[in-house]
Amino acid sequence: MDNKHISFASFGLVVLDEIRFPKRKPLTNVLGGSGAYATLGARLFLPSPLSRSLAWPIRIGNDFPDPIAELLHSWDTNLVITNEPDQSSTRGLLEYQDTTFGRAKSLSIYPSSLAHTIAVSKNFKYTTPILAIQESKLSGTALLSSKVYHYLASPQDMRKHFLNILSLREQAGIQHRPLIIWEPAPLSCKPENLQDCLEAAALVDVFSPNHLELAALFENTAATSDRTEIERLALKLLANGVGLEGKGTVIIRAGENGCFVQSSNLISKWLPPFHMAGTGEEQATKVVDPTGAGNAFLGGYSVGHLQTGGDIIQAACYGSVAASFAVEQVGMPEKRNEGDEELWNGASVLGRLNEYRARQESTGSR
Repeated sequence: MDNKHISFASFGLVVLDEIRFPKRKPLTNVLGGSGAYATLGARLFLPSPLSRSLAWPIRIGNDFPDPIAELLHSWDTNLVITNEPDQSSTRGLLEYQDTTFGRAKSLSIYPSSLAHTIAVSKNFKYTTPILAIQESKLSGTALLSSKVYHYLASPQDMRKHFLNILSLREQAGIQHRPLIIWEPAPLSCKPENLQDCLEAAALVDVFSPNHLELAALFENTAATSDRTEIERLALKLLANGVGLEGKGTVIIRAGENGCFVQSSNLISKWLPPFHMAGTGEEQATKVVDPTGAGNAFLGGYSVGHLQTGGDIIQAACYGSVAASFAVEQVGMPEKRNEGDEELWNGASVLGRLNEYRARQESTGSR
């Protein structure tokens, strides 16, 4: 394909998850990882053949399941697979746990046939060495020309990624600056890393911690649920400078509260999730598992940013809709074709986007 038409590439991981639930049989070989969900979010808004503008670099081991490989190929992206025949694929263990005290927020994590509600308390760990994308391997590939890059990384690694990708692009004669979207690695969100985060945020165009990561960076527990505190800390991030010449955007992904978007020119807005609590039983039961929703949001945001000419609020609408497809099941949504249209979980992506936009216009929410 023409390298000039590459729109999006995520350097996040593709992970094979084992998911354990209380008193239920575990699920194995569930496709996950920030790279998989971010690419999903972008892919939703780029039906085939536009999907081939997604450059998707992944590294897999000798145990990567054939059905998962077939699923990846079925998305019809510009898939760049590096096989590691002497290594295992990146695997993780996600454990949901019951909470026996306190006011726990809960959600259904099973389809209606297996309805069971547990508290949103979970632990994750990698169970094999991580197969991360090696930027040194990208010379001469289409990925170098992408208009948008997505990363999940520590602030220290993000700085290295930024310098590496721009250096490789310069060597390839690619002049235009890409849009760089960074979500900080959760374990790196500690007060002692705040200064490093601020310095890395100055290099990227979109800095997007979730509300828990934001609170952890500033040691501010109120920011886990208080909108006013989230807004105050987001403004504090911007005041320190996000992006080239401080012209970047901060997006705080806040779970059931949706997201808060603010730019350097003080354009700001709260957007609710597509599946909102209190909007009817059918809507409420749509939320099955929140894993990957934030990554999918940023993939959808990326395409929305390109398709709306950089309108950050409209781009966030794309992100919110992308997240809605990620939460409707454990793992990835199901894609099928109906005539000339792609349906995901039986729904039209653009139809859902139009519905979401109409809701925002009718409520006039700030």
